[in-house]
Amino acid sequence: MEADAISDDSGVPGALEISPAEAIPDGLTGRWWVAHTKPRNEKALATDLTALGVRHYLPLCPRATRSRTTGRISRSFVPVFPGYVFFNGTDEHRYLALRTNRIANTLVVTDQAQLIGQLRHIHQVLTTDAGLEWSGRLRVGEWARVVAGPLLGVEGIVCRRLSRLRLVLNVETLGQSVSIEVSRELLERIDGPSYTPPR
Repeated sequence: MEADAISDDSGVPGALEISPAEAIPDGLTGRWWVAHTKPRNEKALATDLTALGVRHYLPLCPRATRSRTTGRISRSFVPVFPGYVFFNGTDEHRYLALRTNRIANTLVVTDQAQLIGQLRHIHQVLTTDAGLEWSGRLRVGEWARVVAGPLLGVEGIVCRRLSRLRLVLNVETLGQSVSIEVSRELLERIDGPSYTPPR
């Protein structure tokens, strides 16, 4: 298993104890960028950004794998969005990030408030025991908001899988999403997405 060193604000267990607003704070001097990393460089880039003093967010979730030869279970943390790290900074910070030689290219975030709100919702989900699944594309459906429980206020698109309802949380900048199972009684329909960042 990969054993890269990860900074505390990159999505590892210590970071999951902080609120979404602390993980993705307001009032930073720069703007948010999306780094499209070279293969298997997400954690190493997060470590390099920490050393450079560049604020970043790498959402990670736990994964358990069983060895085919020994049958032993190994536990690790893997990126929610493989190949992507979010970082905040000026053009100079972006230049420093590119000099790590771990980035294939950077994506411009045109709607900063939207990305902040979406990342905070992702972080809020990661702090719970909700079952997280990857979705490779955006879904079309009704928008809903969770009205109770640890996911209170999280918004997404309702979809159905194996007769169960799931809420899809999109990150439009990446064209990707994650989904969680939510009981119907915990959802209320809303007219469309609002990007008020959760606190």
